[in-house]
Amino acid sequence: MKTNVKIIFSSYYEDNRCALFEGERLVEFYVENPKIRSEVGRIYKGRVENVVKGLRGAFVNLGLRKNGFLPLAEIPDETFLEKEEVKDKSTSINVGDEILCQVVKEPMGEKGSRLTSYVHIPGHYLVYFPTIDRIGISQKIRDKKERVRLRDLLKRIKKPGVGVIIRTAAEFAPEENIQKEYLALEKAYEGIRERWEKVKAPALLYEEPPFPVRMVRDLFTYETEVIYCDAKETYDVLFSYLEKVSPESVDKLKLYQGEKPIFEKMRVEEELKRALERKIWLKSGGFITIDQTEAVVAIDVNTGRFAWEEDPETLILQTNLEAASEIARAIRLRDLSGLIIIDFIDMQQPKNMERVVEELKLCLENDRAKSDFARISRFGILEMTREKIRPSLFESLSETCPVCHGRGRIPNRHEIAVKIKNQLLAKKESIQGKKVKILVSDFLENYLREEWGENLAELIKDLKIALELKSSPQLPLTGFKIMLES
Repeated sequence: MKTNVKIIFSSYYEDNRCALFEGERLVEFYVENPKIRSEVGRIYKGRVENVVKGLRGAFVNLGLRKNGFLPLAEIPDETFLEKEEVKDKSTSINVGDEILCQVVKEPMGEKGSRLTSYVHIPGHYLVYFPTIDRIGISQKIRDKKERVRLRDLLKRIKKPGVGVIIRTAAEFAPEENIQKEYLALEKAYEGIRERWEKVKAPALLYEEPPFPVRMVRDLFTYETEVIYCDAKETYDVLFSYLEKVSPESVDKLKLYQGEKPIFEKMRVEEELKRALERKIWLKSGGFITIDQTEAVVAIDVNTGRFAWEEDPETLILQTNLEAASEIARAIRLRDLSGLIIIDFIDMQQPKNMERVVEELKLCLENDRAKSDFARISRFGILEMTREKIRPSLFESLSETCPVCHGRGRIPNRHEIAVKIKNQLLAKKESIQGKKVKILVSDFLENYLREEWGENLAELIKDLKIALELKSSPQLPLTGFKIMLES
């Protein structure tokens, strides 16, 4: 059971940010650029541009830069195709057909979005599937009586021909709330059908709600003790949402009005910095290293500086168990996905190896992404995979290094610009009415002038300063220096 769960929103940055704490530990962190909305979850009326039998799929025009890819296996027997149903799906879809589809994976590089026609609409308690007749219950709901209660409720309210999956948040939730949301999701799908009839492909039919609502929808459960937000606008949006889905929980929503920025008060930045380092020290004296590449994530557990004792097996087990907990946290916080290889410290007893794997699985119980585990080898190597829900935190907060030809990554320019802004705001009283010079690299100067021009103009106005931005060849790519001129 999770304890002292907190959801924290910050408006201190130029983008949307949300931190999830379990106790005193930061376990998940979300960041979204409001200018670049995620495509995942959006539902489109698409037009088939190309059918590739060799790939057993079709490329669908959604009106985006790249066509999305729709596997034939992701087309229900009945969907919004403008033709009679045909048993062979490879012949039931042709160029020019209009089809209902939903984005399940973001476009990556030269690849377009990954699509499905098994569309779904997520709510706080339920996920509504209009094209599949099924009932499912989250495996994280383990109470047998509760599972029976929820299944019986769905049998009473669900209409034939549609599917519903009960989410973890439905555990111990009032029946009235769940039934109310079912009707709301049903109405949302009716709206999609109505829009389908009115528009020509390609067209957007449905998109996900704003960032704060999505976060509370997906993260909030009865175990959540408090939701903090530092902006009245965010507070109002969430108050309205909670009144609809969980009116008894509205009092858990708090507007933070402290002097310090909320992320500073809650030590979010400090926790993030530590969690994103390549080397993470353990209390036992050991450490883990995390190396992330396009193909694999490699995690290595090392003994570090602890002294060998008479019973090294016990000490190694203790270090591996501690590492398993820290690795689980890093996987969730960094949103690591794909193939993950973990090299634990070798142990002599197989039962100890299995105990370490069970500890890792236990620590990932609250993870929203699905993971699969292979058996740990006699050398202490564990292979696992984790589904990719969104870009990793590393990808979100960094960009390809222009100097090393793409082999490395550096903090992205947006992050550096936000740091400059926050440092200026922190010095507000001492710099008002004065001339400030900011030295940056050429790499940063171009970005600040072209992409951040409006933001800088607002800062100059708010702080009542004269600002000079100047490049300095002595500074590293992401370096900057703020100077007060006399």
